Amino acid sequence: MSRIEWRLSSLALCAAIFVGASQCLGQDEKTSVDDLQAVRKFEQARAAVIQKVIGSVIAIYGDDREGGGSGVIIDPSGLALTNHHVIQAAGVEGWGGLADGKMYRWSVIGTDPGGDIALIQMQGRDAFPFAPLADSDQVRVGDWAMAMGNPFVLTEDETPTVTLGIVSGVNRFQEGAGSNQLVYGNCIQVDSSINPGNSGGPLFSMRGEVIGINGRGSFEERGRVNVGLGYAISSNQIKNFIPDLLATKIVEHGTLDAVFELRDNKVVCGSLVEQSAVNLAGLELGDRLVSFERQPIRTINQYLNLICTLPEGWMAELLIEKPDGAQKKIHVGLYGLPYNIEMPKVELPPEDGDKNPPPSPEQKRALERQKKMIAFMSTDPGTIRDAVLNAKYTNWLLQQWRASLEIDEVPAPRTIHLTDSILVADQPSGKQESWLATDGRFLIDWSAGDEQLRIGFDGASFWRQSGATTKQLTSVEAKTCPQIVQAMTMIAAHQSEPFAPFGARSLDGADKAQNQLACRLKFVDAKQDWFYCWISLFDQQGRPHVRPLKASSELHGEPRGATVTFSDWASCDGVFIAKTRAFVSGYDEQIKTQIRFESCDMQPGIDEALFKIPTD
Repeated sequence: MSRIEWRLSSLALCAAIFVGASQCLGQDEKTSVDDLQAVRKFEQARAAVIQKVIGSVIAIYGDDREGGGSGVIIDPSGLALTNHHVIQAAGVEGWGGLADGKMYRWSVIGTDPGGDIALIQMQGRDAFPFAPLADSDQVRVGDWAMAMGNPFVLTEDETPTVTLGIVSGVNRFQEGAGSNQLVYGNCIQVDSSINPGNSGGPLFSMRGEVIGINGRGSFEERGRVNVGLGYAISSNQIKNFIPDLLATKIVEHGTLDAVFELRDNKVVCGSLVEQSAVNLAGLELGDRLVSFERQPIRTINQYLNLICTLPEGWMAELLIEKPDGAQKKIHVGLYGLPYNIEMPKVELPPEDGDKNPPPSPEQKRALERQKKMIAFMSTDPGTIRDAVLNAKYTNWLLQQWRASLEIDEVPAPRTIHLTDSILVADQPSGKQESWLATDGRFLIDWSAGDEQLRIGFDGASFWRQSGATTKQLTSVEAKTCPQIVQAMTMIAAHQSEPFAPFGARSLDGADKAQNQLACRLKFVDAKQDWFYCWISLFDQQGRPHVRPLKASSELHGEPRGATVTFSDWASCDGVFIAKTRAFVSGYDEQIKTQIRFESCDMQPGIDEALFKIPTD
């Protein structure tokens, strides 16, 4: 909350007291009028925010248009969030009511039983009203928070109920429902009224951004009414799982084969599975956990809250301290916390005259709904459930990138001539001159130290020339050449099928690149050889920002592969390039060579002869 918002909200709370007291204490009338105007201004701003976001809130129903739950649309394409326990009750598809009074179809894309989040797709409009996800790390105790949704199925006209309160706590932990399900780690506690039916609905900041998804209230032993204790899954946790949910997965949360405990005010490893990944990486009994994911760890609660927000497979960074004081940084992939989901029984009793009459239409529909949910939840966690749907969201992600760059659907034939400096250990080492055509062809002259190369792609074949010798490269050889990875990635935004020579593409899931959340795309060719590209969804401030961060022939930057990072994307006469690139290796992307932009110019058209494979 900004300082102005805080001041106005404080005035709103004390205005009535102040007006009465001012008369008793002899305050002049002008002061009271000014403060009342400030209060009215705040109230008008609050009402404006509500009107701005109310259209994004969904009243969620099953196929029978019964039940009650809530959701929120986070993208104009109709991507929306709700709780896993809401879709578990409603089914894999149903109806969603919006404040415009209309009902729209929805279907599930992916779900997170552990963190109680599901991603659904709304259908029926070209563009939906939406509310952006906020950076929930900026939420503070005392901030105003608005909950919206469909409590007690009150929204007969589909207009959501709005309740206002404050953030009562952050970094809260709420135990799950057993079998690692519905665990609320690092969540937000609010006193905004959250009741049955609010589940899955948004918790808004006063800027109209989604800071969390409401999912739980402290109802047990108090009756099914709100008592001022509600919990919302933080938006930053949700962001970490969106890539896996878009990939149509049933996701798992990550964990380590180690248990930490507090000894002498230090978080140390108390038990450990021998030969586990984290043990092989260097963690031993008695080691102190100094930081996890670059966050200092002082309590067990800090560690648990952080690891709760990360998906299975996430390459986590740990800084550990040995008993002798020596510190070591290690990287290890988190393994998944398994679920033990009990499927409902779907058998109807046999017909037996008056004793067991034929099932009613409602019973038949309930049976069909249960069967669909069983089929949905029977997918192995962490695997792509629907390849066709996965391809749809892979294309959507690439379209988001193109749309953010305002690139023409069919760009005019052009060639960008780019000059870069090459640095090794931050010292000048040579020059790179590139010609990148908008149809995907390229030519690179590389001169660094004693290495003189000419590398190109003529639209069908990759080649490399060293001295008087020219060699045509296989797809595998091309993928392991960092200069080619660099060129293919910078041209990708201008192609309808980026990296097409490297194979069929899919959205592989969530990962990290340049120490930030990324969607990992995977390309597999006819020989089952792979290639990866990491694309951001949000910038460092949590705002939507789709850009390639890294591309590689290997998953974790092994030395035998070719891994290139990209930053400082900018326009050069309508062609977007990364002005800073680096050839890196390892989990922590250790820089081997840097390429820094010097100049560029645009050449209309494409010179066919420029990209032909040279003859010896």
